[in-house]
Amino acid sequence: MVLILLACTGAPDPAVAPPQPEALPAGGDRPDIVLVSVDTLRADHLGSYGYTERPTSPFLDELAARGTRFEHARSPSPWTLPTHTTLFTGLLPTTHLVVDDDQKVDLDTAWLPQQLRSQGYVTCGAVATMYVSRKFGFERGFDVFDDFGIDNERKNLRGEVDAQEVVDAGLDCVEEQGAGRPTFLFLHLYDVHYPYAAPGDWDELFDRAGTDDDARYRNYFKYFKEPLEAAQLAHQVAQYDEEIAYVDAQLRRLHDSFRDRDVLFLVTADHGEEFFERGSWGHAHTLYPEQLRVPLLVTGPGVKTQVISETVGTHDIAPTLSALAGKPMAGDGISLLASLVGDEVLPGRAFVSDTSRFKTNRVGLWEDGLRLDWDLKARKVELFADEAEAIDLSEDRPEDVARLQKRLTEELGTPWHADEGVLKSEGVVLADGAIVKRPVRVEEAGLDFVVVPADAMVEHSQGRWRAAGGPHPTEGDPVRYEGRTGGVAVEMSDDERAALEALGYVQE
Repeated sequence: MVLILLACTGAPDPAVAPPQPEALPAGGDRPDIVLVSVDTLRADHLGSYGYTERPTSPFLDELAARGTRFEHARSPSPWTLPTHTTLFTGLLPTTHLVVDDDQKVDLDTAWLPQQLRSQGYVTCGAVATMYVSRKFGFERGFDVFDDFGIDNERKNLRGEVDAQEVVDAGLDCVEEQGAGRPTFLFLHLYDVHYPYAAPGDWDELFDRAGTDDDARYRNYFKYFKEPLEAAQLAHQVAQYDEEIAYVDAQLRRLHDSFRDRDVLFLVTADHGEEFFERGSWGHAHTLYPEQLRVPLLVTGPGVKTQVISETVGTHDIAPTLSALAGKPMAGDGISLLASLVGDEVLPGRAFVSDTSRFKTNRVGLWEDGLRLDWDLKARKVELFADEAEAIDLSEDRPEDVARLQKRLTEELGTPWHADEGVLKSEGVVLADGAIVKRPVRVEEAGLDFVVVPADAMVEHSQGRWRAAGGPHPTEGDPVRYEGRTGGVAVEMSDDERAALEALGYVQE
């Protein structure tokens, strides 16, 4: 069996071993695949990634010690919907175009569960957030899929479905399928996402229990003006760590249930969480390592015990698993199989990231140890060479900034072309490594460009067009688009938007 965990019971006392769970019936003649996504899990809050403050992850640290740990795994986005769409497609958000919650991926896009089912796998899924639910098309390709009825933002942000329920649902599905066929199990765990309120005694594992007097998360912008007091921040971080410890125990139970089956176990996350490293608290707004450096751990038959230092991305997971099943998926990522079981050295690559969530507009590029952060809304550029991204080198190294800006636009491509005239966009127009000032006056030769965010409208004299969901340019239009189109509209009700505001997830 292959088990993959994307990071988001035993006894709370780490010294007390939890009871051995019942073993699942024997599987098929090929390895099972289990993919678990732990929402909002920072790599640097796991022991195997150097966290010494608290014993948050004894089980995951055991996995790291007997399998492959990727030291530098990157997410392409700091929030759940685009990152999980990447997880199942192997496409970056700038390619699959699902960069906000009004879109879901179209049915023509290759989808990991569908690919695995076509190769003879029984497919089971259980998820605890709306952004990985039927509402956004994540049930496609699953024989059994449980999203616990989380179909609106109010239910989503309560975080009422805990890891034990998700693991139970997944194990029930696998057991019901019986023996004889390999299984793909995908689990998404939401516990590590705010509100941090681990169940039972777990809520007091590292600190006092949470109370109604604790800080209630409002929104990312609020805390720049009203930061948490030191004691309250320390408490929130302790609660976050308690959730990680609780999830870690549930993953041990999950893993131990597969003890009579071949299993490849991979652990990763969709994104992390900022705790005032940049002046505020939360995620989705920036591209710094607190949000984009995620764990990636793999164990299983034939997997080497090693630490891989080359940078990889979560867009490599779908190509890896589909290759394991015998039907590789084409995408932006690469298969990591040869490095997991053999001696292949992974190539150096550029890694693009972006976010346009909550009225932001940022793009980033990591390559050869340098990271460019480009805030297109604020027209601000930063350059980092240190792992923590604490020292901005942009003023001292302007040549590197210009070079990476050009590399970034090369990686994004220039799928749009406009003929002579005046071009407008609700996004930012980039060409040849620079922002094209508004209004964009296109000369006779025309202009090849990319628009950021990727779902932004583009307007010229004869109409308005959009890559994600359309309308798309047609023959004779003064604008042409040669990139990937796709996306299906998703409607959010007025009540859902109001719930987002009330819970602090949009700027008021």
